[in-house]
Order: sequence, then structure tokens, then C-alpha cells
Amino acid sequence: MESFQHPLPETISELEEQIVRIEEAQKACSAAIRRLMESEDMAKGVFFPAQIHELHQLKNMLETHRQYRRVRISRIKLQNGEC
Repeated sequence: MESFQHPLPETISELEEQIVRIEEAQKACSAAIRRLMESEDMAKGVFFPAQIHELHQLKNMLETHRQYRRVRISRIKLQNGEC
């Protein structure tokens, strides 16, 4: 998985590209969570709580990165007088 913790780009287009990649990673997390939940079997005692929790945490972290980039885009637009 790509790391979004390095310094943020300075252009709106680069930030928007990162947002798209973040949203794709979020969708992948959601799909993995869904697959794990569907494969759990209470009768056989097959559960994946740690993996599901980890994926939820990752998805929340990605959402924070997405929101931070949205704020950065707004700040750049404000500085450029585009708002």
C-alpha cells in the first residue's frame, strides 16, 4: 500500500490525484473487510476480528489523509483568490 505520509504536493492537480488513489485504497479496504466478514463462520469458530479491526483503522487513517488534502486544496484556492 502506498504511503501518504510524505510531504504534501503543492499543486491542486497533484493533490486531487492523491485523493483519487486514497479513495481507491479505501474501496479496497472496504472490499477486504466485506470478504473477511463473509468468510467468518460462527459454527466453526472462524473469526477475523484483528484483521477486520486493522482494516477499519487503515480505512479511517486514509479518510484523515483524504480530508487533509481537501483542506490543502481549499487553502491553495483561497491563497490564489479562487474561492
